[in-house]
Amino acid sequence: MKSRSIYDKKGPSDEESGGSMSWPALWATIFWGFSFIATKVALREVHPFTLLTLRFGIGGILLLLVQFQKDRRFLKTFSPMDWLFIIFLALIGISGHTLLQAYGLLYTTAINTGWIVAVMPIFITLAARFYLGEPITFRKVGGILLGFFGISLVISKGVFSLSIFRMGSPFGDFLILVSALTWTAFTVGGREFLSRFPPLAAITPIMLVGCLITLPFSWLRWEWNLFLQISLFAWMGILFLGIFCSGLAYLFWYSALEKRDSSVVGMYLYLEPFVTLIGAYLFLSEEIHWITIMGGGMILLGVYLATRKVSRLENRNKEGASWKR
Repeated sequence: MKSRSIYDKKGPSDEESGGSMSWPALWATIFWGFSFIATKVALREVHPFTLLTLRFGIGGILLLLVQFQKDRRFLKTFSPMDWLFIIFLALIGISGHTLLQAYGLLYTTAINTGWIVAVMPIFITLAARFYLGEPITFRKVGGILLGFFGISLVISKGVFSLSIFRMGSPFGDFLILVSALTWTAFTVGGREFLSRFPPLAAITPIMLVGCLITLPFSWLRWEWNLFLQISLFAWMGILFLGIFCSGLAYLFWYSALEKRDSSVVGMYLYLEPFVTLIGAYLFLSEEIHWITIMGGGMILLGVYLATRKVSRLENRNKEGASWKR
């Protein structure tokens, strides 16, 4: 989940932003790519509800401290209707979205997860068509079909049979795919709300409310007395998710969006599956299959075709791809 008012309230054009690399955007993408590995590691010892509460609690407190340095009265700017939107966005885009991913990772690999979430820009393109009335061209249709075929290769591993639904991995892949839909709803549905407030002021209460939503469920699990038994490796994963993925990555992303056009910054998200692929191979010893690489390549090509900007006007109208989970 990742945007400023991502609809270019202040973003400069591509020409103004120059052609040099955006290091903040690159670091944010690297952190998010490794988030699936960290989640996989932490889930070996911590229940998903507890993990999400810790992650969003750490990230939310970090963002709150930074926001307090800028404006201690920012919470008073939200109306009762705004708070209803905050609760809705926290439910679908924070707690619901990441809970689906956490449970999905119990049944599938981090590599598959990295490839499947790469299809989110395609979902956003479809949602923008029906919800915002943005046109879909033949090029986009081709990209969407290619992306979905790539997903089918990743999920089925090239075995197109009903028997794959009895396997654990396709079930986990399906949960990850649903999480992409929840992120799409979060992105498109929250577009108007998130365009009316500074990015940090908007995402801070959303993340904190997301933490509060998961807190009762994690409390019922009663795992808090097991904290001293959690291994150092699992704690490293939890702290990485909270500090780097739910805290610093957002700040880096906002910094990049303040200096670059959001369509340019959004392209860095396409590197995320490759970061996950490398990290899962190095830290989780997950195997890399040729069919996964082929399916992943089709997904990326489909995303490129479906979201490629062909004019300056499109650069201003189709920015949904710069959102992530």
